[in-house]
Amino acid sequence: MNLSRLVFGLFAIGVAATFGITALGYPSAAAKMPLIYSVVVGLLGAGMIAQELVGGSRQRQQDAVVGKREVPPGVPEEGERVAASHPEPDASKRWKALVVFVLAAVYVASISWLGYVLATVAFMALSLTLVRHVTVRFSLIGIAGLVTVVCLVFIGFLGLPVPLLPPVF
Repeated sequence: MNLSRLVFGLFAIGVAATFGITALGYPSAAAKMPLIYSVVVGLLGAGMIAQELVGGSRQRQQDAVVGKREVPPGVPEEGERVAASHPEPDASKRWKALVVFVLAAVYVASISWLGYVLATVAFMALSLTLVRHVTVRFSLIGIAGLVTVVCLVFIGFLGLPVPLLPPVF
């Protein structure tokens, strides 16, 4: 059983519940999309947890039925083969993931005083630089696309007042 997947599933359910409860305070037309997304994310989180729990119990049942069998010398055992085919992430990857989660929390808190555009660009630039799985050109295209789509949906489609720039402007 993968504990990190269980924790991530619980985190997804918590985020979905938070956004779902927050969306209940929106006007009815504006609350539809956040509620839909909250339900979908919550169901995906629950599915992830169920998959880990069911998969873990099936693995234990299979191990109990099969039992320990004799393995010829020089042949890796089943657990060793699984570990070799699915290596554990090293410590730097774990720290990067933790930093991205902290950046996400700071991002959400900073939207009210930095504005959506500056906070989003800063968060995405820092996160993508930290992770380094995409090129700079692709990062810039992705950031511009994300800001544009969110502005179109929330301002153009839903008609919500989004704080685009800092309150000073």
